Amino acid sequence: MRLLLRLIAIALCVSVLAVPGQAQEFTAPGRVVAFGDVHGAYDDWVALLRELGVIDNQNNWSGGNAHLVSVGDLIDRGPGSRQVVELLMQLEQQAQAAGGAVHLTLGNHEVMVLTGDLRYVSPQEFASFADMETAAEREALFAEYRRFNPDVDASALRAEFDRKVPPGFIGLKKAYAPDGHLGKWLIRQPLVVKVNDKAYMHGGIASANSTETIGSLNEKAASDLKGYLDALEALEAAGVMPRFVPFHERLDFLNARAEEFAAANPKERAEWFTPLQVLFDAQEYFLFGQDSPNWYRGSSLCHPYSEAFNTERFLKKVGASQLVVGHTPTSGDVVQRMGGRVIRLDTGMLKSVYKGRASALVSAGGETWVHYLGTGRAEPRAEQRSLSQSTASMSDGALEAFMERGEIVNVQDIGTGITKPKRVTLSANGEQRDAVFKYEDTNPGIESRSSYNRRRNDKSDRFIYDVAAYKLDRMLDLQLVPVSVLRKVRGDEGALGDWLTGTINERDRMEDEVPFNSYCKKNEQYRLRFIFDILIYNEDRNLTNILWTKDDFMMRFIDHTLAFRTRDDRPKQYRKVPILLSDLFAEQLQALNEENLTTQLGPYLHPKQIEAIVERRDLIFKEAQRTGE
Repeated sequence: MRLLLRLIAIALCVSVLAVPGQAQEFTAPGRVVAFGDVHGAYDDWVALLRELGVIDNQNNWSGGNAHLVSVGDLIDRGPGSRQVVELLMQLEQQAQAAGGAVHLTLGNHEVMVLTGDLRYVSPQEFASFADMETAAEREALFAEYRRFNPDVDASALRAEFDRKVPPGFIGLKKAYAPDGHLGKWLIRQPLVVKVNDKAYMHGGIASANSTETIGSLNEKAASDLKGYLDALEALEAAGVMPRFVPFHERLDFLNARAEEFAAANPKERAEWFTPLQVLFDAQEYFLFGQDSPNWYRGSSLCHPYSEAFNTERFLKKVGASQLVVGHTPTSGDVVQRMGGRVIRLDTGMLKSVYKGRASALVSAGGETWVHYLGTGRAEPRAEQRSLSQSTASMSDGALEAFMERGEIVNVQDIGTGITKPKRVTLSANGEQRDAVFKYEDTNPGIESRSSYNRRRNDKSDRFIYDVAAYKLDRMLDLQLVPVSVLRKVRGDEGALGDWLTGTINERDRMEDEVPFNSYCKKNEQYRLRFIFDILIYNEDRNLTNILWTKDDFMMRFIDHTLAFRTRDDRPKQYRKVPILLSDLFAEQLQALNEENLTTQLGPYLHPKQIEAIVERRDLIFKEAQRTGE
């Protein structure tokens, strides 16, 4: 790195304290009312709590022994952030006196503001803290600003300062400081709590954290936050870290100060180099990483079968049945996914930004339901997943009909592939879509023969297997294989597969050095690839038939013409890969049997091939690591 890191040969640690010994797991005798991501939408939030009887018309606690749970992001963007935090602090005291409780799990926005990352603080939020600063304090900060910018015209510098340091900036920093009335309360809040059978956190549970306890996660977070704030305080006290320096400019600013010191003091080491090293190291801190429970989005966005492994393992570890999260807005409805294992509670309460509505998740008497402001009780909406809807805005059935009956308006060679597939353009009802047409069949009619010659037939290359792979994908509700149908094109019998636009294959991604920018880790998505390819005994999975969506790098599969062998072991490339199987995916696999497989796949596969699918399914169960292990 630059001169700073050359100056520090050995990284020194700042002493941090463990999380205080407050309870993090609770048994609530009455209602549990949870909400997410207020983002300063004070009026709607208050109206929601009043409708639920948690507070009265004077905003005092009226919930009795209820437990009120926030999954974070009370602040930023909305005008009423200060009011939200101050009222929740008041309710905490009042609820405790009434036999109830208030719980907050820190969101990423609380941590951002506590550590001085103010990118999402709105002008109205700053203005709400103007009463906590004086004109003299603003002038003193401007004088410091001038000290670091001595060569800039005074009037221009003042205009720049007023833009970067709006009225209320100093007051906000004081309020959220470790000794400020808001900061002192927030820094003692955990990342994760458990109330009855539910675990609550802001973002979600990544694989790296799925074997942790609630206590260990909270202890790590408290340690990281305390260490970072201690380092900031030390740097400010040393006069090298002015309050006005934006969060994402700190390291460059401080590195420049270190270089100035080194030039003026050869071979000397300033005491403030130690906390400075902490700020550099903090880039790798648990609390600030994308896998932290207050940042992770995979629980809300990634494939439910791969993510369920992480979620189930964590829930079993902590003795909970559901994970309730915010952080990733829905379209306005509380959504349950992974068979109800995860509840997404961020319904975009701040309507001016997210266009959503205020909601709460209520649990009482063994039941759980949603309360929407002004609407009342409803059930959480089950997540809807459909590859065809995402690619063609059609159901599978509608897309199949389009591909089977649409007019063929163009056929062209793709120019790649040993079997020379073609790109076919179809038209129907004023809409056009492309499909890939495969017509290679080295062993036609296998599916209807009385016997199966393994030596010959297990080497076949058949277009019909693409349709079988699609049908099996939907039986498992994987939604990774595009629709494929049988159709004759210009006299040739073959299979048409929906053309997946907006994708890139793994070979091209690697050759073009396209970064894998996704909330969903590649290796965790590959868990599903391993299981599916073992199940169908696919011998032709390669870098060209693993596709990624270009916008979010979600995996898709194509090309299954060399699959469905009758062996009862793993394909060669999967002999040593670990099989991680969630209970959620296991339920789908367990539902496969020769009867339903024959109904769906009988037109495309021989009975021996169907028997082999069941045998390999059993092999997967035998060799897989499960979430309770």
